[in-house]
Amino acid sequence: MANPILVTGAAGRVGAVGRTVTELLLKQGKAVRAMVRNEDERAQALRDMGAEVVVGNLLDLDSMHRAIAGCETMYFGMSVSDAYLAATVNAAAVAKHHGVKAFINMSQMTLAQMSITETTVSPQHKLHWLSEQALNWSGLPWCTCGRRLRAPSGWGYAR
Repeated sequence: MANPILVTGAAGRVGAVGRTVTELLLKQGKAVRAMVRNEDERAQALRDMGAEVVVGNLLDLDSMHRAIAGCETMYFGMSVSDAYLAATVNAAAVAKHHGVKAFINMSQMTLAQMSITETTVSPQHKLHWLSEQALNWSGLPWCTCGRRLRAPSGWGYAR
């Protein structure tokens, strides 16, 4: 069996992006390791679709090792929160340790307009922007994808 693709936030409570990514990958016949925070009916629904489910926390290095080990590709998505930067750095550090070859980061269109001299008053957007800077510095092969605001059927930009 091929190395699974790790999808964080696969239970998809906010926006269901991780769950949608999981569904799309499974429909393409890909092996998917779906990371969820809780063992609940959403985790069982992912298993019923054919995903391998791992319960973990993006802020816990041990659970990140369990989730990432054996994966060459991972999709990182998380709701913007006060823990976003720490979660991104944890995931990136463990991904680099395990030799992940593609780290796909879900982002926001507004971040493409930010720079070291022009940011935003939103602390959450600043954390998200800083997390992308950390990915730049990490040495990981990574790209960003984001949902287009005016084109609901298509994915946005990538670096």
